[in-house]
Amino acid sequence: MNLDRCKIKNIILRYFGMSDYTLYGIIGFSASLYCAEDVLAKTVDISVGGHKGKLTLPSLPDWGESESDPLHKPLLPPDNAKEWKRGEKPLYWGRPLSYPSGNASVELALLEIKLNDNHLESVSQDIYKNYSSWLNLFRQYVILLTKQNTYSRVTGGDHSDHLELLINGEEGLKSIHRTNKPVITVQISDVDHALHFEHFKKAADLSSKNYSPRLEYQMLLQAYLAQEDGDYRKAIIEASSALEISITSRIMEEFQSQRISFGLKLLEKYRMLGGRFELVRVLGIPLPVKDYKKLVIGPRNDVIHKAKFPEQKIANQVITEVEELLQLFSPKIYQDK
Repeated sequence: MNLDRCKIKNIILRYFGMSDYTLYGIIGFSASLYCAEDVLAKTVDISVGGHKGKLTLPSLPDWGESESDPLHKPLLPPDNAKEWKRGEKPLYWGRPLSYPSGNASVELALLEIKLNDNHLESVSQDIYKNYSSWLNLFRQYVILLTKQNTYSRVTGGDHSDHLELLINGEEGLKSIHRTNKPVITVQISDVDHALHFEHFKKAADLSSKNYSPRLEYQMLLQAYLAQEDGDYRKAIIEASSALEISITSRIMEEFQSQRISFGLKLLEKYRMLGGRFELVRVLGIPLPVKDYKKLVIGPRNDVIHKAKFPEQKIANQVITEVEELLQLFSPKIYQDK
């Protein structure tokens, strides 16, 4: 299953006698979200193209006290979509993966945006234009916050049917056509950690604000993609680059804190990644007591200076250590505008 080759089918339902519309978007994840029980049935605020709305996940089945086959009951849709079908078949929102703890594989989510009759066309086109950007950021933050989807990748090309908007009016169901059809490339990976409500809320918030991940986290994402592709040499290079960016940024902060005026000369002296670790210790910056020469620096030097092609285990080791150090030196994962 693949997280961001998503297909979205959207239905706009007009409430007769009222001047407002509700845009309902059924977001279908072609690689399901691995969700913990605490995020199911929850709603978060989002904004796509400056248009505020709500995003809601499905809920667990109505389990009784003694279920004979609880994992074969599908997830229940949000209230506003309970009767929705494709033809005669109810929509499939996902399934539970554990009982009674309630971890689940979520296939669909419900998007709701209120809009005025006069702005129907312009809002629809804004959503077409901005949705893929929002979704891409949401995907990135889900990966960074949960570490799910970091072991395989699927890429796609032109997903012009990625989002379809429809209006149900007096003449029946009518499609709202997009004015342009961008090429969308999506990259996804396997599930390994559950999405909790705090992750869901933060990912939705940061992507709605259109905040990009900080440079070091963008490099970490590249390391994940290389890891998914089985290019463990590149994964180590990208992860090490992310770490060097993070450590250097933390060192620069320490220069300011200690009012060190010759900081650039120190950076020139301690140029390589190993030197940056040494400078961290010289400056008294707290660092876990580990053999980073063996865990990170050695593997990095092997792939860069000796053209070695490491095994997956080594790449996983380096990425794990980099993740920990980025949380220490770069706890803020996004870049303010």
